[in-house]
Amino acid sequence: MCYMCHTDAMRTAGIREARQNLTSLLDDVRKGRQVIISDRGRPVAMLVPVRPREGFPDLKAVRRRVRAARAKLSEAIVEDRDDRL
Repeated sequence: MCYMCHTDAMRTAGIREARQNLTSLLDDVRKGRQVIISDRGRPVAMLVPVRPREGFPDLKAVRRRVRAARAKLSEAIVEDRDDRL
């Protein structure tokens, strides 16, 4: 009998079960669920869905900002990166 706990949002699995059922765990993660990996009942890791990466910044918009502010292009790019974090 499998002793993994199932809920709608989160699933818990021991290390052995995680090794044996990695494909199933990853399927759950792909569906947006979180998976907690435990060692002797103590949580040690979490599998979570990866957030999609944002695209490359619109360089036309960056150039317009540079011209408007009369700033250096490198400073405008750094500022654009800071806005994303």
